[in-house]
Amino acid sequence: MKNLANFKVEVRTREYLVQAIYQFFFSKQDTSDIIDQFKDEHKNKKVNFDVFSSSLESIKDNEEHLKKILESLGVKDSNMDLIDKSILYFALNEMIFGNLDKPIVIDESLRLSKKFSSPDSYKFINANLDKYLKST
Repeated sequence: MKNLANFKVEVRTREYLVQAIYQFFFSKQDTSDIIDQFKDEHKNKKVNFDVFSSSLESIKDNEEHLKKILESLGVKDSNMDLIDKSILYFALNEMIFGNLDKPIVIDESLRLSKKFSSPDSYKFINANLDKYLKST
């Protein structure tokens, strides 16, 4: 992995975003409430809340589309840990609707899975993102 020291704000923003996606799936809370909560809880930290907010709203708006993509890859919601689902939705949303290059999205998704999920989940994340890229 590359040295992420120069990208602290971006890294923190994506980490909070994955946590917010998890919260969205877990609690079915409205995204505007989640955004307000994160802004309040992390107001003293450097976070790009414009990117955070637009990404979370995009995932909410495109949830069914992203779910169908995963199903086309043979991945069902019921077979995934919620954190892995959150990371995959982040990655697919970013690849389709975001501004990051696909290799950066994959690197970041693997880093996030190693930080937040089970030890081998990065293999599951990588395999499915690779399968998606080959299908497009």
